[in-house]
Amino acid sequence: MSQLIAIASGKGGVGKTLITAVLAVLLQRRGHRVLAADADMGLRNLDLLFGLDGSIHYDAAQAARGKCLPGQALLTVTPGLDFLPASQKRTWERIDIPSYQYVLESLSGSYDYTLIDCPPGRDSACQAAMALADEILFVVEPSLSSLRDAAKVMQSVVRQKRFHYDVILNNFYADAVITPDTAKACLSVDHLAGLLPHDDGIDRVAGEGRIASAADSLPFCQALSVTVAWLETGKAIEETALTALLPRHQAQSSVLSGLSLHRRRQECQNWRHYRR
Repeated sequence: MSQLIAIASGKGGVGKTLITAVLAVLLQRRGHRVLAADADMGLRNLDLLFGLDGSIHYDAAQAARGKCLPGQALLTVTPGLDFLPASQKRTWERIDIPSYQYVLESLSGSYDYTLIDCPPGRDSACQAAMALADEILFVVEPSLSSLRDAAKVMQSVVRQKRFHYDVILNNFYADAVITPDTAKACLSVDHLAGLLPHDDGIDRVAGEGRIASAADSLPFCQALSVTVAWLETGKAIEETALTALLPRHQAQSSVLSGLSLHRRRQECQNWRHYRR
């Protein structure tokens, strides 16, 4: 029976889509059958990271409307990893939610893990995407706005008596003002489902649509593999080893200082695009 995992956040731009893609790839490499579902209707981006943006003929919204069979909307990323695209034309306001949930639930039965890349926030769209989840992973970056918005969404799910959630801290530095301990204190959590470093290497691979071939040696992949082990075993994560993978801002600054103004603008544009 598939475990459905929703990757959610309080705000956009914190790395939900990137984490969904890499987590799906790492689970597949561990021998699991994985379905990665993009549920950000009207604003899909998961297809870009998998390099499938020109290959989509049907999507989840069309399957929900009966325009195609659910299986016809699937695309194979690599053997053992399939992708269910969101609609690029229809937003959640135009989706029949029970029909979409039926499509997702019927497809997930063939997989060990189903990962759902949710829209950000706490509105009805996010609630619809998370409704079937056995586990919710909230992605938080080291910014006050991300912490505050994540806290609000977490309070919202608690009011709904949904306590099956955990937190992944993403894009952290070793010398940042907001440390992992600070973030945990702000969110009132005792443990984490992941602590992920800023990693130019994974951003580069994502920008080229080559997430399926990302090297296990990348710091981001090393850190997220610990989350994979946690999903498989349920054993608490040792955060000390993950802290050692965090880079320092100074190293990043020295890299950017050698770039031209045009290149720095391009890097910023890539950052905004792939940190959705």
